[in-house]
Amino acid sequence: MIQLDHVSHYYGAGCTRRQVLFDVCATVAPGEIVLLTGPSGSGKSTLLTLIGALRSAQDGNVTVLGQALDAASPDTLIRVRRQIGYIFQKHNLLDCLTVLQNVQVSLAARGGSDRRMAQRRAAEILEAVVCRRT
Repeated sequence: MIQLDHVSHYYGAGCTRRQVLFDVCATVAPGEIVLLTGPSGSGKSTLLTLIGALRSAQDGNVTVLGQALDAASPDTLIRVRRQIGYIFQKHNLLDCLTVLQNVQVSLAARGGSDRRMAQRRAAEILEAVVCRRT
């Protein structure tokens, strides 16, 4: 679950300070699909980076997967990030690798897997994505 409680966010300081999120409150239940739309500069990416534990909320509280992020330790933030998947607007795939190999690279970056285990796990992940689409 994702819980946003009166979240506001700003960029800059002093006279250049600009507010991009204004007292956002929302709850996203497990399994719920949410579309986030708005014009460029409206705060969509900022909100996603807050939910993804990539940035800290300046005002309000963000809770993701039962973990309050506002006072979370760096290790806790890493654990939360490892449970979240991202699809970037500008893909971060290596053109010289297959889809399977790109997934394997991300698994290797997390550590703890030998090559065969990474191959098997990458195939399972891709199969899960394909099965959910159909």
